[in-house]
Amino acid sequence: MSRRTVASILVALVAAGGLFVIEPAPEPAKGAPEAGGSGGSSVIVTGRKQGFEDFTNLALTVSKTRNLTNEAIAITWTGATPTPRTSQLATDFLQFMQCWGNPEAKDFRETCAFGMDLDKPALIGSGGFESTAQAGRRAIYKGDGQVYPIRDPDETPEKTGVRADARMVPFKTVTGERSRDGSAAEPYGTVFDPSAGTRPEEDFDVMGRFLAKETTNEYPYALTAADGTGRVIFEVQNDRLAPNLGCGAPYPAPSGQQEPRPCYLVIVPRGHHNPYNGENVSPRQAAVHGSPFTPALWQHRIVVPLQFAPVEGGCSLDKAERRTAGTEAVAEAVTSWQPVLCANDGPVFGYSAISDFEAAQQVTSPSGSAPGLVYSADPVPSSNPPLVHAPATLSSTVVAINIDYNIINPLHVSGQPPPDEVQRRHGLAVTDLKLTPRLLAKLLTQSYQNDTLTPLAAAPHSIRYDEEFLDLNPDFRYWGRERSATLAGLIVSVGNSAAARDLWRWILSDPDAKAWVQGQRDDGQGMWVNPAYKDLFATPQETFPKSDPGCYRETRFEPIQGRNVEFPLCTLDKWPYMGSMSEAALQTLRAATKGKEQPLRPDPNNPGDATPCCRYADMARKSPGSRFVMSITDSASAAKYGLFTAQLCKTKRDSAGNYVADDCRAPTREAVTAAAATAVASEVRGASVIDPVKAWATPGAYPLTSVSYAVADTSEPAAARKEYARLMRYAAGAGQDPGEAWGQLPEGYVPLPAALREQAMVSASQLENWVSPTTPAPTGGDPGSGDPSPGATPPAPAGVPSGGLTPSAATPAPGTPPVAAPAAQATQGSPLGIIRFILIAALLMGLVGGIAGPILQRFAVRTGRK
Repeated sequence: MSRRTVASILVALVAAGGLFVIEPAPEPAKGAPEAGGSGGSSVIVTGRKQGFEDFTNLALTVSKTRNLTNEAIAITWTGATPTPRTSQLATDFLQFMQCWGNPEAKDFRETCAFGMDLDKPALIGSGGFESTAQAGRRAIYKGDGQVYPIRDPDETPEKTGVRADARMVPFKTVTGERSRDGSAAEPYGTVFDPSAGTRPEEDFDVMGRFLAKETTNEYPYALTAADGTGRVIFEVQNDRLAPNLGCGAPYPAPSGQQEPRPCYLVIVPRGHHNPYNGENVSPRQAAVHGSPFTPALWQHRIVVPLQFAPVEGGCSLDKAERRTAGTEAVAEAVTSWQPVLCANDGPVFGYSAISDFEAAQQVTSPSGSAPGLVYSADPVPSSNPPLVHAPATLSSTVVAINIDYNIINPLHVSGQPPPDEVQRRHGLAVTDLKLTPRLLAKLLTQSYQNDTLTPLAAAPHSIRYDEEFLDLNPDFRYWGRERSATLAGLIVSVGNSAAARDLWRWILSDPDAKAWVQGQRDDGQGMWVNPAYKDLFATPQETFPKSDPGCYRETRFEPIQGRNVEFPLCTLDKWPYMGSMSEAALQTLRAATKGKEQPLRPDPNNPGDATPCCRYADMARKSPGSRFVMSITDSASAAKYGLFTAQLCKTKRDSAGNYVADDCRAPTREAVTAAAATAVASEVRGASVIDPVKAWATPGAYPLTSVSYAVADTSEPAAARKEYARLMRYAAGAGQDPGEAWGQLPEGYVPLPAALREQAMVSASQLENWVSPTTPAPTGGDPGSGDPSPGATPPAPAGVPSGGLTPSAATPAPGTPPVAAPAAQATQGSPLGIIRFILIAALLMGLVGGIAGPILQRFAVRTGRK
């Protein structure tokens, strides 16, 4: 059995649901949004002078405010007072939240998703005072009646609608449900506590019914740099992820029409004056306290309208759809194109994200339910049926990062303290990170102590202790000494893919990385590869294996069984796979790995005498200011979630023996385009592929670049071929225009070079005017015929007569599909094995999805563009 088949079986078992999904129930039809549009939808807003704070110099730019889905937007600002770095967080920061209500209504703050009491970022200094109650919904910081009043004088039922004895600002959902407020009429209760059994309920416990720390998009602590600037990436959530807000769901608009519900970004700047007497606050002596909902602080709010795309999609579901499926690399582009293609009674194209290898199996399958077009970075050789390939997107695989500078306190340094310019970066985002093939190999093989449960001799605790990494990224030599301020494994997605295969090919093309993976100690600290991976690379890898067998175990006595029960914590528990590269990017943004960790705790969802009694704790989400997360994802997903990406570097040693970055590549438009120009012929005539090794050898080319093809089955009926050809033409035409509107090419893609667009247009004509040959041509064409470079007018694909458009006397009438070929012929060059039966079983069992993907996309199904 091949490794590919084994990997596919493993994915099917881990996913508990197979690679196909059941189509969701139909949803109401909706008119298509307009294509194109001029410019973006960024806005600039400013603060104002109110009370004792003057925010008139504060100017914020919100990168996108229209056509929003589940994605991230960048918020940058200038003119703010720098956040002090040498004491605890007390003054001068910003807070962000998403709200659904009427900004003019007195209950507007009740409609805001905020109050989970997320952890504060650790600043360099530990002295001084700390702001309290600033990340919750407590209506007032209860002071001593002198410096702070017992209750804000404007917190009255007449002015705010909240009960006089309320202990928190209640939360109101879009459906009208309202949380308890802790008053005598709606008192707090008690909650389960692993250490104490129970404890009195607090405001964030009440909010736990509506929000979760792992998924809330509130941003309670945004720090300002020494020059008065700042940047945060804010995750906006539509009705699919935040049903309590309902953003983008249909609602009766003031116009009388059903429209997508708008929502609002609310920004609350925090200053450095006592909000009640105007006294200037020094972090060493005092702090500005209270929830942002406290009236004295809430008055400074800045409200930005957000327009959401309709969550139910933009196409009629009364029409039969044309099925497509394929690589996740095209997902953001395809979901942008779909609503425009179906406008004006155009064809509806469904989309299911599956691996490149499964795409090849499906498009060559004789099944009547197989998609007539798939997307793949791997050209698909087949003569039965013949296939037509059209370039669709140009993108890349990237290492996405979400890392905040965590600089050590100078008082804790025995030698030279960090330079002032480094100290000033504390809490800000790392934008420049350099990695090498060998460093990525170490991360992907769980060869650091912090990335495995197996003791490893001579291994650094994590990558930030690796001398090669420190030489390339010297700021990390000033990092905090606490072990928690480090990477907790590299986030990767489950399953096999061309992206994983090409990444490993690139890594193993590096002599140092290959020698290290094969068992040679590195020439820096004598570090070995994790023994569990030493023999894995005898054959090419197409996945990101998690092969370390180590487990941590605890035993608990189970009264109901009368015996001790063992609870293991293993690799897939602590460092789980993500269901897709898109999810990997999302969790990188959230700084949440979804893993488990010690200690073993009683499970609050089970009685004390039931089995299982216990569960390991969820690995805590890192708060802004202390994040250190990295993942392998696609460039479109990284852009969607506003993530910076690492540079891939070649290194050399200087005279002192230190590693020096000799040649670094980032996935810029120029580097990706340069890589596309290195494409070489594949086994399919007219379809070229980018060899990561050749691209790496080409100056300025980003090695992990790929062209994804739209691969169409020529045995489809004439009407289907015409519509698939329309999709190909749109993808290569208006679909290559960059922009944020429906129909445009989303950020993270690079427009296809003119030659590749021309090639796609020719392929579309071949597909639409296809005439079946009387004799099938050899599979894959003639490898020695000299395939053209990308963009040259492609020769006829395998089985395509050179004339292409002239009917043959023996050709069936248009619309008459050829006789279905046996399965063995339908998948030439693409191993299938027993995975077909596993998939059929999964379909019959009605299992849904592989973890979070593959996900059938019909506009509103994927969390990307809905």
